[in-house]
Amino acid sequence: MVLGVLWTLGLNGLLGIGAYLVAREGFRQPSGSPRALAAVVIGWAWLTIGMQLLGTFGWMSRGPLLAWVGGLVVAGAVCRTLSGGGRLEDSTSTKVEAASWSEIGAIGLILWVSALLGGPSLFRALKVVSDGPIYHLYFAARWWKAGRLNLVAAPFGENAATYFPAGGDLWFSWLMIGWEGDLLAKVGQVPFFVLAGFTVVALARRLGAGRAASVVAATWYLASSPLILFAFEPNVDMIFNAGYLLSVHFFIRFALGDGGIESLVLGGLASGLALGTKAPAVVFVPPLIVLAMAAAVWRGGPFSKNLGGVILAGVIPFTVAGFWYARSAFLTGNLLYPFHLDVFGRVWLAGWYGPDVMRSSPYYLPRSLWGAFGDIVLAVLDPRLAPFWLAALLGAWRLGAVSRGAGDRCVWLLSGLAIMNVALYWLVIPYRTQQRFFLQALGLAAIPLARLFDRALWVRAGGVGLLAIHLLTRQSWPLEPGTMPWDLSKLIPNDIPGLIFLSGPPSALIMALVIGVCSFAMAWASLRLSRGWKNRGIALVSAAGYFGLTGMAAYPWDADARQRFYPVFPEYYRGWLAFDARCGPKGARVAYAGTDLPYYLMGVGLRNDVRYVNVDRHTDWLLHDYQRDAIDSGVGPRTWNHPRPGWDRVHPDYDSWLANLRSQGIQLLVVTRANPTEGPHNIADPYGFPIERGWADGHPESFEVLYGEREGDPQFRLYRLKPAQS
Repeated sequence: MVLGVLWTLGLNGLLGIGAYLVAREGFRQPSGSPRALAAVVIGWAWLTIGMQLLGTFGWMSRGPLLAWVGGLVVAGAVCRTLSGGGRLEDSTSTKVEAASWSEIGAIGLILWVSALLGGPSLFRALKVVSDGPIYHLYFAARWWKAGRLNLVAAPFGENAATYFPAGGDLWFSWLMIGWEGDLLAKVGQVPFFVLAGFTVVALARRLGAGRAASVVAATWYLASSPLILFAFEPNVDMIFNAGYLLSVHFFIRFALGDGGIESLVLGGLASGLALGTKAPAVVFVPPLIVLAMAAAVWRGGPFSKNLGGVILAGVIPFTVAGFWYARSAFLTGNLLYPFHLDVFGRVWLAGWYGPDVMRSSPYYLPRSLWGAFGDIVLAVLDPRLAPFWLAALLGAWRLGAVSRGAGDRCVWLLSGLAIMNVALYWLVIPYRTQQRFFLQALGLAAIPLARLFDRALWVRAGGVGLLAIHLLTRQSWPLEPGTMPWDLSKLIPNDIPGLIFLSGPPSALIMALVIGVCSFAMAWASLRLSRGWKNRGIALVSAAGYFGLTGMAAYPWDADARQRFYPVFPEYYRGWLAFDARCGPKGARVAYAGTDLPYYLMGVGLRNDVRYVNVDRHTDWLLHDYQRDAIDSGVGPRTWNHPRPGWDRVHPDYDSWLANLRSQGIQLLVVTRANPTEGPHNIADPYGFPIERGWADGHPESFEVLYGEREGDPQFRLYRLKPAQS
């Protein structure tokens, strides 16, 4: 553990130093938030590009990564030498303001709920509530253990994830490499949660809002229930939000004449980081890039300079995101694989994930269900807070205010961009039950909201009070549950509980209250003691004590290592414990079928080598290989009528499968019942198990049953692969 701490601090420390030097000396960013955020973008982009390059050649390990981040420090030193050591001050920053009680209250509330959510996410078993155990953490762990960015099959979960842009998974893998485990990766989105909030504050202040109003508005954004709940799980939506908002921040600075072409480059890098994070980014990021191109023209000046700005805005994002799309194009001929586009009788992009296929997904909602749309938006905003969000978007911040010229125009632009993001989500994204796809719109809407809060002290105080109501009570309060007049569709639950729970046994209540008091004290310390090295030291010590206290409160002292790794998931819990007990202290090579949660099969300490093994003679084929073969041979469907295609399982052959197991050194086989929503091709017996169970049960000469049959487990089977008979 000590070595993991040192490597994590060393890698991230060098990355931060190098990025800060390049931001200050190379990009000439002024002091304050522009320089800090520029350093984040530069460090994040450098890390991403390095992981992509090193991972391609199988060098994604501590030593090569240390050399890579050391290269950024050298680049920063060279920039310092060439720049002459001059300093820039931020001419756009407002005067230093004393901390207000509204800031302390808003930050304290966010710290309180973050501690209650973050402690268990860090120290307890990863919950089965997100895509983390399905593929995000699983891919990251596979890459860490292999040292290579290889394509990983996910046949019983999200098949398409194999080909998704995976910048967020790359970040999780970075954390695993430094720590030598998954502890930090489980809460790997938390730095981006803080980053997104800080970016909103910086952007709001640049567009005319005071610090207190900006902080309160940013906490409204961060406190949105779906956003904050998933920010403390290993999804990637918070990472996308941070990249998107960073790109907006620097593009706005560019449009307003702050920082020149450097701001455009930083915005382009940030938009590329967002574009490379997840597949739906291809819907939301390109309009932002187009607006940046328009800003390059709108600024005026010589045609050649404008043209250069337009080209930079279009090219720079792909220096960090292009890897994922180029890899898909090289392997499949389709840079958006597996997306399928068939228009006017011609196939423009050959894949399987077309709009018609997506309609068969359980996450699909028709556009015509406007009641469901209303419920989704209200659940994200909280019906009691929604009128203020709407008023801000419609311009209530402008009533009776003195015009601020270009700043006001940018606020209007961001309001329109927020509305456009929500519209794109509902009109273009078929998976409309997933409200997390448009949460970046709240970050944009927080800018006019900050201007609204800046109107008067009582407005800000009311904002903090409403934030407390949102976090402490159900969304139906003060009405009785089930009586809300805004519940427009029974398809969407619209009575989300408060996120700060003040219930349960007395000990839990007392601990929650103690953490709450400490959270407000920490908020006060961070705002009052952040200036001057002595005060910063006091603030740092306060932070260490605060996080130490919350960590001790959340740590499961009464649980062993297996209980801290495996969640109490009824379908598989008994099977997981039996499986882990048979893996040995050094781990085992494991094959699986049926389950869509392969991450847990990596075992305590992620010591197992886990993989899906093909059931035919094509040992190393992936879905794109099978689809290409179906197209070239004319045998089998060219496309699939379900989001979970089954080309890889339509011609099963026991002898080939057994040979594949042996060639890959498999020792244990786990077979579980398959989720019926994953597609009927994966289910081969009346009990819902895939064909691997029948094969293993029918060949006792090769497989020994270790768990499941005698125990009467209806979901889980564990087998040992016997040595081959000579």
